[in-house]
Amino acid sequence: KASDVYKRFVKGKLMKTEAKTAELSKCMENTFRDVNIALANELVKICSKIGVNALDVIEMANKHPRVNIHSPGPGVGGHCLAIDPYFIYAKAPETAKIIKLARDTNNSMPKFVFDNIKKITSETMGKIAILGVSYKGNTGDDRESPAFEIISLLKENGYDIAIHDPHIDNPKYVDFKTAIKDAKLIVILTDHDQFKDLDYDLIKESMENPIIFDTKNIIKEHPEGIKLFNYGNIYEI
Repeated sequence: KASDVYKRFVKGKLMKTEAKTAELSKCMENTFRDVNIALANELVKICSKIGVNALDVIEMANKHPRVNIHSPGPGVGGHCLAIDPYFIYAKAPETAKIIKLARDTNNSMPKFVFDNIKKITSETMGKIAILGVSYKGNTGDDRESPAFEIISLLKENGYDIAIHDPHIDNPKYVDFKTAIKDAKLIVILTDHDQFKDLDYDLIKESMENPIIFDTKNIIKEHPEGIKLFNYGNIYEI
């Protein structure tokens, strides 16, 4: 009956199936992505220990026509990828071990980011400029965003936080200039287009020792006069 309704206006193919199959296929779409992001995030952790550029590894591995390692980041957010795998795990927890491990890996990334922030700042408390809290670039959607756990960890450990997100209207968030003023470190947590080419002259004017930690790996050219850390060189911290 549903197909009869949809075929009146749907141009593409209608695939008829039972509700359980349809629901599980939707959950598996998101679980596939979550598991593959976890693989990339785990690679970053491995490379940070053995002194290898994880971003170069991913780029080279993806030259293979059947390989597509996903992009690592500060964690996984949103109302789908961060939630749907648990629906599958809840139905078969003794079997869904890879799915659960992927969730645990992605959930561990905010703490991984925080630990590296502490290393960069030599555990000296100060102001941290957070760029982006949306879980997805160029949107104002912050549902389940890993940025919030990172911010909480920083606050709990005595850091002052200034948040800038041009896609979210929040009276507690500040403009870019205010956020970076006298900051010890800039941390990019969202891949908004606005953050791909920052005002580096303003950063150098506003920060005594300008450092950027780009957890989304969106700054492609190392800005002159600014120390840049990303998932390719965090082993140098």
